[in-house]
Amino acid sequence: MKKENERKEYIIKNIRKALLSKNTIKPIVYEPVASNGLEAEDPSIVFVENFVKSNGNIMYSTSVNEIKSHLCTIFDNFPNYSVCCCSDTLTKYFNSIGLNQIAPSSKEEYYDIAIVPCESIIADRASILISNGQGHLTIPKVIVLFAFTSQATMTWKDASNRIKTQYNDNMPEQMILLDANNKSFEQVYLLLIED
Repeated sequence: MKKENERKEYIIKNIRKALLSKNTIKPIVYEPVASNGLEAEDPSIVFVENFVKSNGNIMYSTSVNEIKSHLCTIFDNFPNYSVCCCSDTLTKYFNSIGLNQIAPSSKEEYYDIAIVPCESIIADRASILISNGQGHLTIPKVIVLFAFTSQATMTWKDASNRIKTQYNDNMPEQMILLDANNKSFEQVYLLLIED
């Protein structure tokens, strides 16, 4: 348990460092507490570094209050925009913490902002994999990608294996790979949660 807490503290510290330093040059390497002499890069740290280098708009959270604060900041930037979430479970969660303006995504409605849960964040490409596997996928002009550090993979191959394992034979019909510089949207935010 102590080693896991030390690792989480290390990851949080280095993700914050990567976010503060937009000119990150060398990758941050995690040095395991074990004395086996091996070093392993943490994909969540590498992802943040590469996403920031690509001028991605990322908001990092370690608590429910930070999640709520970041979402309120986004909503304040677009006061008259309607908001939906592409996951019923996540919509209920947001409503339970007082974000009642978030509606579940519907095929019949148009929304200006969509909160889209991510399947994977891919470190080497600084890209994000989304799908309709968690609910109706709505892609309006402002998109808030919702991801956890545990969803970080180093490569596309790792992300593909992860989604195959997660969905088995019931793969999502729609899968989209997004990057920080996607010009299809008015604004793209990534809300990254430490889990």
